[in-house]
Amino acid sequence: MNQSEHNPGELVSLEEESSTALLKRAYGLETPGQARALYRDWASTYDAHLEDGLHYRAPRRIAEMLADVLKDTTAVILDVGCGTGLVADHLVRCGFCVIDGLDFSPEMLAVADKKTIYRTLIEADLEKPLEIADGSYEAAICCGTFTHGHVGPKAMAEICRTLKRGAPFACTIHNHLWKEVGFAAEVSSLERQGIASLELVRDESYFDGAPSDGKFCVLRRH
Repeated sequence: MNQSEHNPGELVSLEEESSTALLKRAYGLETPGQARALYRDWASTYDAHLEDGLHYRAPRRIAEMLADVLKDTTAVILDVGCGTGLVADHLVRCGFCVIDGLDFSPEMLAVADKKTIYRTLIEADLEKPLEIADGSYEAAICCGTFTHGHVGPKAMAEICRTLKRGAPFACTIHNHLWKEVGFAAEVSSLERQGIASLELVRDESYFDGAPSDGKFCVLRRH
C-alpha cells in the first residue's frame, strides 16, 4: 500500500514515519477521506515534523508579509486552514492579538486550541460555503492549504467574501498549481469582478534551503 492509499481506519505511528515521507504523503492526497485520515494521524507530531524535521519557513514568511501590509495589530484576522496554529504562532510574534482559526480537521484544531492563541476556532470545509457573515474580518491568511489534493481556487472568492473592504489576504499557492489548476485564472477573475486585486506576489520556498516552489501572495479586498 502506498502512502496515498492509506486506509482511514488504520492508525499510523507517525513518530516512526520520516518528515520527508509525511510530506510526500500530503502531496499525494487525492480524496477528502485521505486528507482527513492524514491530518487526524499527524496532528500530535505535525509541528515537530514540519518545523524541526523539514525547517518549514512558509508560516513565518507569510505572517511577515501580512504584517508588512497590516499595521493595526488589533485587527481581527481569519487564519484559513490553520492546522495546529503554526501561522498564528508567528502572527502573535508580529504583535497580532485577535485571531480566529478555521480548519476541517478536528484533531488539528484540538492541538491549536491547546496553544491558547486563538479567539475562536471554526471547523469548516473550504470547498463549501462558510457560515461566516460577509465582511467579518479585517484580514485573512492562508498557508499550505492551496496545494495538491487540498483546496481548489474557488475557495478564494469565499474567503474574500468574509473580508471587510480594503482588507488584505495573504496566502501561499504552490507554483505547480498556479496555472495548471486555475489559481492564476481565479485571481484574474476576482480582479475582473472587482472583488479583489493581487497587490504582491513573490516566488519563495516553503522550506529552508529548498527551491522557490511557491507563490507568496497578498490580495486586497475591494
